[in-house]
Amino acid sequence: MIRYAKSDRIVSVVLRDIADRIPDKIFVRTREGQVTYSEMEVMSNRFANAFRNLGLKRHDKACLLLDNNLEHMYCWFGLWKAGVADVPINTAYKGQILQYVIDNSEARVLVVDQNYLGRIQFLEDEIKNIEKVVVYTPKGAKKPDIDLKLDCVDMDEFASFPADSPDANVHFSDPATILYTSGTTGPSKGVMMSHANCHIWGENVVENLGLVSSDIDYTCLPLFHANARLMTVYPSMLAEAQVAVSPRFSLSRFWDDIRFFKATVFNGLGAIGPLLFSVPPKPDDTDNPVRLAFLVPAPDYKEYEKRFGLKVITAYGMTECNLPLFSPLDEKMPDGACGKPVKGFQVRIVDEYDDEVPPGQVGEVVVRNDQPYGILSGYYNMPEKTLEAYRNLWFHTGDAMYRDENGWHYFVDRIKDALRRRGENISSFEVESVINSHPAVLESAVIAVKDPVLTEDEVKACIVLQPGASLTEEELIRFCEPRMPYFHVPRYIEFMDELPKTPTDKIRKHVLREAGLTPQTWDREEAGITIKR
Repeated sequence: MIRYAKSDRIVSVVLRDIADRIPDKIFVRTREGQVTYSEMEVMSNRFANAFRNLGLKRHDKACLLLDNNLEHMYCWFGLWKAGVADVPINTAYKGQILQYVIDNSEARVLVVDQNYLGRIQFLEDEIKNIEKVVVYTPKGAKKPDIDLKLDCVDMDEFASFPADSPDANVHFSDPATILYTSGTTGPSKGVMMSHANCHIWGENVVENLGLVSSDIDYTCLPLFHANARLMTVYPSMLAEAQVAVSPRFSLSRFWDDIRFFKATVFNGLGAIGPLLFSVPPKPDDTDNPVRLAFLVPAPDYKEYEKRFGLKVITAYGMTECNLPLFSPLDEKMPDGACGKPVKGFQVRIVDEYDDEVPPGQVGEVVVRNDQPYGILSGYYNMPEKTLEAYRNLWFHTGDAMYRDENGWHYFVDRIKDALRRRGENISSFEVESVINSHPAVLESAVIAVKDPVLTEDEVKACIVLQPGASLTEEELIRFCEPRMPYFHVPRYIEFMDELPKTPTDKIRKHVLREAGLTPQTWDREEAGITIKR
């Protein structure tokens, strides 16, 4: 891996340098096609010039509502080259959550897959700031009859723009992207990440995974997540390796994809590891090209390594603070550990007064980086949240951990009131906001309960109805379904006469969590109700 000067930690410099040296090497492969490093350089330049032609300039923002495909990457790299911060949006978002991200980011341009145009049409009278909508039509699909008041542009026009690199005067400290991560007691927060921050992410992953140019790094995770972007695509570019991208995770197709792409490394998040292991063993489980599986968390990793014939590595991190903990490749990882501090990061476990606690004692993980712009630049349009998280010159993660005498760290729980389901962070505040908008609901509290199989969070809604109102569990589910992402929709519902509260009228969620699943709790899956994605 080449060590680029600080001023060169921008994709316009890095990609051009690699494309000049190894122009014909394949950079990205999908089932539908592939591009070399030089082709990615040319196409991202064309897209950068097209975005500038739309009036976007340095420090502007543009939202992307796109699936995993090459065009998503052309937009992503093109916007960065144009000096524009891209705002990739979770493709499950709809309704008020989608509107919130678009408005809060102050994006002037929205790039959208034609399959999601209906969501934009539903919101177009409410959306602020958007001046242009760029519409992407997947290959082989019929172009839609667009019925939007907003000014629309066909993405196909972008391919005819000049292939010269735009002179955007991008600085490594400029915002490269704003990634919206779930709020805990409030709306989602936009994590501002500089070009330098993204580059440091990439270097960190290359070093700690030992990525080399002969690797083929596979991801089936969405390109709107930091995971696929900064733990797969960007590191692979720095390693001058190849990336293989699938549209989404498929348990039945996963190993077929691995063999098709000849992947040597794959990145699994959340339930992916347990799900792969849950499939009954087969004689050909070790018949795969993978040398390294990057699993967060790493369940039963010794059995995993034995069954699939590969090495498992794990880590701890957040969108805000990179990956400050990794399990070293050359050390035996204790059961339950999530890593040791890596070069360039300072990690402490502190008490409520921010004093460091001794080994074995649980406290909050706080992090800082040794390099300028090594972690987030702040939460966009939320200065008070930035100051709250950056107390005493340390970023406070809100996660509880302890460390042992040998420096291994062990995740305990989330201090913040957030949920995590199927690898997706969920804001209880956002789910409650939708539920509380139902005319029959007086108030609600959304909590996490553990899935007995996958040991991940499931969403439970505890609900008090308006006096004299009636509402069934299925009626509430059908109300929620069109108003929130599928993974936000509660699996469990319990109607209550009242919610436990403090003397100051705050809901005592810890009491609800301790109660968990009671005999009065209704289960959507047991009722046979499925949610459309």
